[in-house]
This record gives sequence, C-alpha cells and structure tokens, in this order.
Amino acid sequence: MSNEGQGTPDSEPPTYGLQRLLRSAQQLNRPWGLGLPSLALLVVLGGQAGSGQIHPRSIQDLASTSLSSVQVATPGIPPLPTPIPAPFEPPQSGIRGQVPGPQEDLGLGHLHPRDLTALQGANWVTSPLRYAGWLQGVSLPIYAQPGGEPWAWLINGWLLIDGVDPIAIGRDASFTMVQPDRALYSFPVLEIRPDGWFRFRYTAAGSAWAHRSHLALGKVPLVVEPWADQVRRASRVQFRKPGLSRGLRATPQRSSRLRSLISPNSLIQPLELQEDWLRVRVTQPAQGCTPLPGATSDEGWVRWRDQQQTLLLWFGTEVNCPLIGDSSSRSSPAAR
Repeated sequence: MSNEGQGTPDSEPPTYGLQRLLRSAQQLNRPWGLGLPSLALLVVLGGQAGSGQIHPRSIQDLASTSLSSVQVATPGIPPLPTPIPAPFEPPQSGIRGQVPGPQEDLGLGHLHPRDLTALQGANWVTSPLRYAGWLQGVSLPIYAQPGGEPWAWLINGWLLIDGVDPIAIGRDASFTMVQPDRALYSFPVLEIRPDGWFRFRYTAAGSAWAHRSHLALGKVPLVVEPWADQVRRASRVQFRKPGLSRGLRATPQRSSRLRSLISPNSLIQPLELQEDWLRVRVTQPAQGCTPLPGATSDEGWVRWRDQQQTLLLWFGTEVNCPLIGDSSSRSSPAAR
C-alpha cells in the first residue's frame, strides 16, 4: 500500500508493548479477551498513551453481496467506557495508506462523516473534519463479530479497550485509512449485511465490526457509503492499475465498439453512472487536471467495477477539476 497523501510521517511510532497488552488481558482472566481485531492491531500500535446522499440502489447492491444470511438482532447501546479522554485530533503522520495499492481490497464502500458540507469550498482548510480530524467527534462501539460483546470503542479520537490504557489514534497507534477526496480520510468497508452489521478495515491487517444503529452516537454522525456514490461525485478518477492503456467504449457494454484508448497520462472525468459502467470525458494528454498542448477530448464508457464488485478506479484528490468542454454533458446531481 502506498503512503502517498497529504501527510508525511515525521517519525515511526514506537512498537507497542505486546507483553503489556497480553498481561492486561490476563489480569482480566481472559487471555484473548481483547478480541481478534486487537491481535492485528498489535503490529501497529505505538507507545503508551498519555493521560452526501446514499442511493437506495447502491445500498441494495451492498446488501446483496453480504457473505452471511444469518440475521443478528440489532444491538443495544453498550455502556460508555469511563473515563473518556478529551478529544484528540489524530495527526496525519500516524495515518497510513491514503492511496491504496492496485491489488488492495477496498471492499464495497467506506465509512466517513455523514455531512461533508464542512469540507466543501474554501472552508475545508479550517474544518475540524479534515483528513482524520472527524474521529475527534466519533463515538462508535466496535466488535470482534456480529452479535458479540463490544471489544472496544472508537471515541474522541481514541481507541478504548477495556483493561488497557487509552490509545491515541495516529500517535500511539498507526491506523490505515484511504483518501477518496481532497481533505477526507475514510475507512474501507469490506462487508455489509442486511441486518445492519458491517465490517471495516482500520489497520493493514485488522478489521472490526460495527452496527448501523450506532453511527449517530457521537457529535459527528457517520455513514456507510457505497463506492458508487463516491464515483458519482468525483471530479476526476484514474485507473488503479497504472501504466496500461484502457478502452473507451461507445456504449456501456463489453462488446461495444472501441472509440479510443485511454493513455495513462489522461484526465478522466465522470459524467454518468450506469450499473457497473461509467460515462466519462477523457482529455489527453494531461497532467493532473491540466490539459497539455495538443490535447483532445472524447466521451465514452469504462467499467468502474468488475463482476466481483472490485473497484477499478481511484479518485483524484486535488481541488475539484473544472469539467473540460461542455458542462451540459454531465448529469445533474439529482439525475446521478
């Protein structure tokens, strides 16, 4: 996974005490009571801590890909941990993997703040939600498995595990998030079930479960958003596998006539989404959002996900690219 993104690590977080965590669990008479997700977290923990609109069709698509048909009752709200540390803003230097690798499993969507208005326009520079800052306002119990007991809380920018000192996200533990937009970091959602349970990745090797009914417990309400909706509002996309030319089709069909080839140095801007296909405007050659001398534009269709629902595209994170040419070609937000 690439470390490209807005933040550059100043130093590596020190290795967290494995013996300390296991000793804490043993004192609770449950050697593995920290839960499976915490075992993956051990490899990335740092030193001891101090004192948009969701489209119904997209949600149906996510639910239909669930790996389990077993329904689990909606959980109640677990007791809050005590004491709760003051809000902590995770530093960018402690967040890894903002630009995902070409083979990385990004799942079905991502977890992020429900209201992204504060990240639009020029306000994003001072927004408390920027990058991973939104974690300061989150209050979310997380589980090792659906229907089990909560093994930890994400709250106020901290990971709180029963019997373990509070862990400051990004300072005491490196977390893994992706950057799908200019100033937004989010957690990939790997699995979602019809009963409201979903599994998200928070480290390179660790994932945990949470429930939709708990997404609004904190000051910053959250949402599980399908990748289709992120594709709809993107100003620029790029293919995840670099260095290859891709076909631009005349219609959203694999057997459709090939209009042209999309070279790696192209500006690709979404116009309309139709199931697994995306109508785009391609300007090439280009550098980022800037057409180079002699550039030409064409419109056609590309696949944005494959038959296994794997995301084939990723998103430009610059200030929104202006649409090159006739803006009327792009579907209105209501139509999209």
